[in-house]
Amino acid sequence: MRVLLVDDEPFITQGLKLLLDWKAEGCEIAGCVQNGLEAIAFLKKEKVDLIVTDIRMPRCDGLELLERTKNEGLSDAYFIMMSGFDEFGYAQKALRFGCVDYIVKPVDKDELLAAVRKACQMDAKVKEEEERISELEHAAQDQHSITSLVGTYDSDSGQGMTIVCKENMDRIAAAVEENDKNEITKQVKAFFNETKGKGISKESIDFNIAYLLFQLIHIATEQDDEVNQEEIMKFIGDSSFEEGRIEGNSEYFLSFCLEYAEYIAQLRGRAAQGVLRDVEKEIHARYAENISLREMSRKFFINSAYLGQIFKKKYGKSFKDYLTDVRIHEAAKMLSGTDKKIILIAEEVGYKDSDYFVQKFIDRMGCTPSKYRRDNS
Repeated sequence: MRVLLVDDEPFITQGLKLLLDWKAEGCEIAGCVQNGLEAIAFLKKEKVDLIVTDIRMPRCDGLELLERTKNEGLSDAYFIMMSGFDEFGYAQKALRFGCVDYIVKPVDKDELLAAVRKACQMDAKVKEEEERISELEHAAQDQHSITSLVGTYDSDSGQGMTIVCKENMDRIAAAVEENDKNEITKQVKAFFNETKGKGISKESIDFNIAYLLFQLIHIATEQDDEVNQEEIMKFIGDSSFEEGRIEGNSEYFLSFCLEYAEYIAQLRGRAAQGVLRDVEKEIHARYAENISLREMSRKFFINSAYLGQIFKKKYGKSFKDYLTDVRIHEAAKMLSGTDKKIILIAEEVGYKDSDYFVQKFIDRMGCTPSKYRRDNS
């Protein structure tokens, strides 16, 4: 990945160049510039895959650079934002525009390394997905896979067709992704009204639906890494269509879109449950370490606030409280089954401060560690 470093202090960009072994991470420094305007000029000439930028800069700050890059289509590069101001507002706005990570200055080597690796993994995942979609499109051109479910039209007529209702198809895809039943119904009706008003042929309608299905497959694979194309194709083929085919019929099409929206919601829930299982395993395997919700969110590529919400919903307690319960449970086992000193047990379950450990033990068990040992030995 080609990396652009952006900071109005040259010694910062030089320091960032030396902070990591970029080559070992599969990266190369493409350039260093001092503000957003210089970065924009650079992007117009050079291809960049990752931009590490300060937020506070003269002329054009990091947030403006991020916003302009996305809105003007200057680059598909991933962004890592840096700031000396530990303010949630900055991070919130950066994340809203698709920032990979937000790091508070002075930049910690491990935090930067984790953010860079996250961007590299995201890039690899996108490229893999693009290859999958390319394979599906190739299959569709040969009248296999999706197009066989959409209708029959010969190659000659198909080649000349265009997506005449693209905006409407995009709105349907967005509504399906959000599982917004009212919006799905509204947009499907609008699609068929438009095709009727324009006198669009059934073959062209089928061609537009094929375009939508490519989008829906991509949405499904984004929800759950483990979902495969065969599963999606089977769902499409087995859905509510006569003889397993998507006909240019508004009732059938609406029914399919509503069912597929539920399917997407199930995939999203399945993926979330998978992440929770992984987080739970991490806690039980590494409870003695200084692990955090933020670290877990980075490791499993999920928003930390959302992870905290679904974790509490499933377990009825926060990540921190769950971790504390596991630590105290393990300490209790050691107290009743070994002769280890209490201060050593505290360290082995993740507490460097023995007084704090005693306090947490009393909170959970209702007595001191010494009393618990006497009563349970």
